[in-house]
Amino acid sequence: MTIPHDLLNDLRSSTADLTRTVEAMILEGRPYVMIPRYAVTSWETSDAVSVGKVAGWLTAQNVAVVQV
Repeated sequence: MTIPHDLLNDLRSSTADLTRTVEAMILEGRPYVMIPRYAVTSWETSDAVSVGKVAGWLTAQNVAVVQV
């Protein structure tokens, strides 16, 4: 899995706490990530642009998002 330095830099200034999700995916290298629905809804409300960037990166890495 490639390390998205530009994405991580963008996320550090985001109001949504997506940096930890991306860092965890890099370390774990799993084919999926489980995220609570309320977290996704909150992220989309607070910073839809960053959510879109992370979703695009996850898709490029063939990582499925499973909302629980």
